[in-house]
Amino acid sequence: MNNTGAFILAGAVAVTDCAIKGCITDVPVKNYGFAGNKMDGFPKAVCGVSTVLTFVMCGALALSPKRFKLPLALILGGAVSNTLDRVVRGYVVDYIPMGRGVYGNLSDLSIFTGTAVGMVKYILEDEEEKPLATGPDMV
Repeated sequence: MNNTGAFILAGAVAVTDCAIKGCITDVPVKNYGFAGNKMDGFPKAVCGVSTVLTFVMCGALALSPKRFKLPLALILGGAVSNTLDRVVRGYVVDYIPMGRGVYGNLSDLSIFTGTAVGMVKYILEDEEEKPLATGPDMV
């Protein structure tokens, strides 16, 4: 996957999740914090950190090797949608019950899937493709 395809996929994830959230009239869960409502008492700080990390993810995707474009695109798409929620609404709309009173959304699933795919790709790749470790304690 090239950069264009990766950014299109990220955009598709974000647009789809935003469209779903736009159709929800009775929001099941308003998440003012990070995952699990961590730091929910500081929504502006959470929004700022989320915004900065989303921009960092844009750079990471653009500079990443081809084998990591798919997982990073999934992570970025989820990050964009959730960050837009934080900027526009002040909270993230969580609408998918995941059990034990935990809710998420398509963006959360996309971030989780991208992370899992990226980890599997990294674990299974040839040793020659992995970045070289450097430093005195990495010998």
